[in-house]
Amino acid sequence: MEKAYLIMAHKNPGQVLRLISRLNDGTSEFFIHIDSKVDIAPFKILEGLGNVVHFTERFDAKWGSLGTIKPFLSCMKAVQQSNKNFDRVLLLSGQDYPIKSNEYINNFFSSNGATNFINHFPIPNYDKWPGSDRGGLYRVDKYFFGLKWHEFLFSKSLNLFSSIVRFINRKIPCKMKPYTGQTWWNLDMNAINYILDFNERHPEYIKFHKSTFVADELFVQMILLNSNNQNLIGSISNTELRFTIWEAANSAHPKFLRADDLVSIMAAPDLFARKFDELIDSEILDLIDHQILFKQAAA
Repeated sequence: MEKAYLIMAHKNPGQVLRLISRLNDGTSEFFIHIDSKVDIAPFKILEGLGNVVHFTERFDAKWGSLGTIKPFLSCMKAVQQSNKNFDRVLLLSGQDYPIKSNEYINNFFSSNGATNFINHFPIPNYDKWPGSDRGGLYRVDKYFFGLKWHEFLFSKSLNLFSSIVRFINRKIPCKMKPYTGQTWWNLDMNAINYILDFNERHPEYIKFHKSTFVADELFVQMILLNSNNQNLIGSISNTELRFTIWEAANSAHPKFLRADDLVSIMAAPDLFARKFDELIDSEILDLIDHQILFKQAAA
């Protein structure tokens, strides 16, 4: 089971090293994006893992912006250009961590060889975004240029103007239906090639997402779920295989997992969990190692 892990990181190089070390099973390679806003020097410790580590082109991966899409697109291209026929390509955050052994992960994907795993649901979703959020339609019909005051003011002004001058309304390209979901996914090379080919043939699509709020939660979902390829559509399972705790339905970020979450983590059927921060609680990573990963590896 040959795997390519695409890892998006911006902090805690030691934690990223630990993540890759746990996943480095001799059948995996790691395509790593380090946010351009941070010093890459501390991350050079990853080079000690040898030629399985590949640093990719760096971007300003500002949350909520197109800057979070460019890194994983660049990593996808690097995987494609490697000319290696990976069985699985997995997108991870540098703050993810496996909660199943490498053998378990390999067996899981071998048993689900034709399945692509990505969380998704259509917009509007009035249970998640009630009231003035209009089921989340603001994600695709309102302009968003950033959280700084001048970006917010420009977005608000343009949205007001577009309600009067209809021709500048946002229009989803290619007659696509809007879908969203969690950023992280586990795909095969057929899906990766389809995404890259679509993006190449439709430059208007990525241009549209320059003004989408948290575009990384829509970009891949919309491409795959609007596909005319019925084999691809039929291969999609609606899960990202990540154990996550959301403290509220409208939380922008998941809870940092701690030692007292171990029981829930051990009961989860998922392959990975997020998110962790060794500066907040490193004990939970030690517990996962000793109570899950090392035990499964020794079994």
